[in-house]
Amino acid sequence: MNMIQRASRLALPLFSLIALAACGGSSGDKAEDEGFNQGYVQFYNGSANSANSSFTVNNLAAGTATFGDASNLLAIEPGGYKYQLKNATSSNLIKEADITLNKGEKTLLFMTGDVANPSILSLTHKREEKFDDQFRVFVANLSSSYDKVDIYTAAETEDFSKATLLETVAAKEVTKTGKMLKRGKYKLFITTAGSKTPFFEAAAYNFQYTTSYVMVVRDKLGPMVNQVSLDLVGNSTTVEALEHRLAKGQVRIYNSLDNQQGQIAINNLPVSDLVQDTLTNYIQLDKNDYSLSVLNEKNELLLNNVLLTINAGQSKSVLLFRDADKKVGAVSFTEKNLPQVDEHEINVANLVPDFKNLHFYFVRQNETIESAKFHVKALEFKKYASLVLPKDFYSISLVNVADNGTISLLDKTAVLQLEAGKNYILTAEPSAAAPSGYKITLVK
Repeated sequence: MNMIQRASRLALPLFSLIALAACGGSSGDKAEDEGFNQGYVQFYNGSANSANSSFTVNNLAAGTATFGDASNLLAIEPGGYKYQLKNATSSNLIKEADITLNKGEKTLLFMTGDVANPSILSLTHKREEKFDDQFRVFVANLSSSYDKVDIYTAAETEDFSKATLLETVAAKEVTKTGKMLKRGKYKLFITTAGSKTPFFEAAAYNFQYTTSYVMVVRDKLGPMVNQVSLDLVGNSTTVEALEHRLAKGQVRIYNSLDNQQGQIAINNLPVSDLVQDTLTNYIQLDKNDYSLSVLNEKNELLLNNVLLTINAGQSKSVLLFRDADKKVGAVSFTEKNLPQVDEHEINVANLVPDFKNLHFYFVRQNETIESAKFHVKALEFKKYASLVLPKDFYSISLVNVADNGTISLLDKTAVLQLEAGKNYILTAEPSAAAPSGYKITLVK
């Protein structure tokens, strides 16, 4: 979520209580003891090219959800209502329809397909059942890559040969009858329908609550396209995205070092040339801990054995810089697996050691720096931040405010529009060629 653009949402553990509704937690939950006397509704965003989307029922707000995310659970008097899905930034209407909420039942709405004409799938189930040391599982297949999949479970100490078939689910299908399992830790496997070779295996997950879980098979987009995620949706806004434990990760490296050539090495093996103002291609790596080194053209070490940890299904970026003593350092961050279509999450980094902090402004055509809605302020050296920009035209300005209050415009880009599907990095860095001695660089 963009903390600058929108009100931040409270990060709660999966299946914990939320303020909007009495949400099922453990079997000792007070709300469960008293029974569920209202209707309940929640929204899951499975539309890959959608922006952050708001969900309301008769103008009662249940929050927002980006791709692979869920809204809050809304509790409301049983009856007939009209719900709306809107672009949270532009307020453009995505979908409006009638919905009936019955006493003691939860309805989960899934948006999938093209956001211009989305499909809405629904799952309705009773909430008042008492589960005796068990939990209930529903499955939805929102992947466009797999027409039909099998979901298997196994005890945490077993492999796939001992796994049990849980469900077979076709594309754009949601199971209507939940399967009951004993509480505990389970490995989860996904195969194409009828196959005995899993293409996805999640590490053992602890299903600790006597409640209902919804497993959602969806494609991963952004930098880790061509992989899938298994999302677990409960009764809170937090979605647990399970990764394939054997999936590869990747890293790309940006060189901000002026007039510096050489090589980049991982585990002492060359992986790319060191070229000024250049972002390498993604380098595929297995899940592991690695050493990252940088050598100059004379094969002398500029950076030696910096720890680089790559987790399964993870995409990272590493930025190389010089500090005030001209020593080479590195800052890294994990990239979000977002589609980057209707809005972009940009990672912004300050690689300038000469100032206490710097300010970045994303100025639209009807704005100035003073009125710009989107910005990253007071970003310190070697720090990074991210923000979400809606699709639009921007000029990016780099500003320093001196201790005496003097405001300096260090650099400014021409008006530009971000390209759909690209993961952008914006840096502030020293530059001997720039009139101010500093520049901003946008790479993808």
